[in-house]
Amino acid sequence: MSFIIRQLSRTADGREIVRSKTVQGVEISVGRLTENDIHLADLAVEPRHAIISEPQPGRLVVESISGLGFGFNGRTVMHAELEPASTGAELRFGSHILRLGHEDGSTVVTVERVEAVSDASAAKDQQTVFTLRGLMPGKRSSAYVFLALILAAFLAWPIYTYASSRGEKIRPQGFHADKTWETGKLSKAHAELENDCQACHVDAFVAVRDNACIACHTNAHEKQAAGLQRVALTGPGRPGPAAYDHAPLDKMLAARGEKDFGGRIKAFFKKTFNAPEGRCVECHTEHEGAGPMPATQQAFCADCHNGLQGRLKSAGMQSGVGDASDFGLKHPQFRPFILAGYDEAHPVPFIRRDARSGGDPLLGWKVRRAVLDQPLQQAGGLKFTHADHLSTSNGVAQMWRQVQPGQGPGMDCQDCHKTDPSGTRYQPVRMETACQQCHSLGLETVGGTVRQLPHGQPAQVIADIRAFYGSGGSFRPTGLPVARYTRARPGEANAERRQADLARAAALLPGKGDAMIRATFAPGGVCGECHTVGFGGQDGVRIAPVAQPARYLRNGWFDHRAHINLDVRGPDGATKWGCRDCHAAEKSNNASDLLLPAVAKCQQCHTGEKGATNARLVRSGTASGCAMCHDYHADEGAPWVLQRTGRKKAPANQTAMLQVRWR
Repeated sequence: MSFIIRQLSRTADGREIVRSKTVQGVEISVGRLTENDIHLADLAVEPRHAIISEPQPGRLVVESISGLGFGFNGRTVMHAELEPASTGAELRFGSHILRLGHEDGSTVVTVERVEAVSDASAAKDQQTVFTLRGLMPGKRSSAYVFLALILAAFLAWPIYTYASSRGEKIRPQGFHADKTWETGKLSKAHAELENDCQACHVDAFVAVRDNACIACHTNAHEKQAAGLQRVALTGPGRPGPAAYDHAPLDKMLAARGEKDFGGRIKAFFKKTFNAPEGRCVECHTEHEGAGPMPATQQAFCADCHNGLQGRLKSAGMQSGVGDASDFGLKHPQFRPFILAGYDEAHPVPFIRRDARSGGDPLLGWKVRRAVLDQPLQQAGGLKFTHADHLSTSNGVAQMWRQVQPGQGPGMDCQDCHKTDPSGTRYQPVRMETACQQCHSLGLETVGGTVRQLPHGQPAQVIADIRAFYGSGGSFRPTGLPVARYTRARPGEANAERRQADLARAAALLPGKGDAMIRATFAPGGVCGECHTVGFGGQDGVRIAPVAQPARYLRNGWFDHRAHINLDVRGPDGATKWGCRDCHAAEKSNNASDLLLPAVAKCQQCHTGEKGATNARLVRSGTASGCAMCHDYHADEGAPWVLQRTGRKKAPANQTAMLQVRWR
């Protein structure tokens, strides 16, 4: 069963327009609401006036459901029954006539308006009957009035406010009309300038210039932000400029390459309105909402850094920065700063290099950048191998099991390497807290206390040995091997036994300590076992300087706390993703090995910002945009994007396992 509804309307010249629609079902509704099947825009019609149903084929029933009747063949009724196929019928609802008929098995309802809607004196369009158009001002006059109000409120008033505030360093609190021009709140870094618009917007209708930024962001400001980094990157044998400095403006503009059609149009308007390219505000955007400045999107960096080398070469310029577009797809190999030898021409006193007294261990060392496309080596001044110390079956492992029973079959990375309070980087390994539990420096026992030789003070070591033996004569304990008093099993009992042997020998040959001194500093001795020692100089011996850099990738950010002790399943399902998976320490038999992972190792977990990667195996799929590791004005702190969002939580397939020893 279906109903065909035909709406008839007429044009001004009397031409008839018919709009048809078909409604499937056994009934249709009539009323003023638009949701009715037959919508009649007439105040004389109730919102839901009547129902037309077909209980039997060919027989219609019209029923009023509003309490208001309808016209049926000249009479007003509440109920009507008819057979449209044989007799037809006309129904009247207000100013509308509904003619009922039958066609091809469907009931046809023809709707036509026969007089003006709710106004018999004039023919009016039913769409305008219920409007307030006649009571309101015209469109043209309203447009002129609103235009004048907009110009007054958002142009004249702000200009007046700005002009009247010239010369005021800090404007008073309250509303200022020129605030209506702001696109958003200032970031947290510039929140204190909320009432000091002139600090950046120096001249009216002139784009912000770099000199307004430099007025606060001076070189002194940058030095303070970078801390010791600038000191470490300048001076004899050290590269420059500092990591946070920008490239020259002409080089930054050349790196952008040719503009497309839209870019040329944009550049034309910038030039026309005196907004030169390459300004600070093109990268460091403001008025984008309260809080930290927005994170830099990967596409923003890739616009210049993708194809950078080729564009600079075409412009006759050189750059040491490689092309980069996406960490998972195209990123240059890491170029860490590594030690390149000690600057013997400019020696630095040990007291200034001693970190225990606030010194900088890197003072006096030359550094260079090296590409990590092959295993690198740097001479740090120590004779040490990770493979020996991480073994579970050699003498070192046996010694460790005696010193630290129940702590595993051998040493682990965390036994010597400790993070700083932030957990970001590892502190330099200290003899007193790491090495000395196995490599004892005990000299004698006095009243139950073991007297230790001072570490890092060779002159004091010589003095203590000579004082112990009474004078500077030649001495070699008879029948006691050199190894017995230079190297021995760890533990206080062994140390006391060794000191007793030495004391008995010293009693027989008082004042003979020179041999002991030579044995202490000789290769394989207490000091010479780990340090390179030369004889001569003011102190009698010269210990080669030792340096342990805490940061190699100075132009990027890496946080150990976000990586250590993460339970990431390997391809065989084993839980194995700790220190040794990134740093191949257990295979290193050379103290000069630089155990830094290459970029391919990082790409096993870190993809591009959109998840793109070229890695054959992706373990966790951590989306990593440029801003995760790189930041403007890089210093010793984390990039702003990490400071704002806080430490990342482990993905769903990772479980934080704090204080777990990795094997």
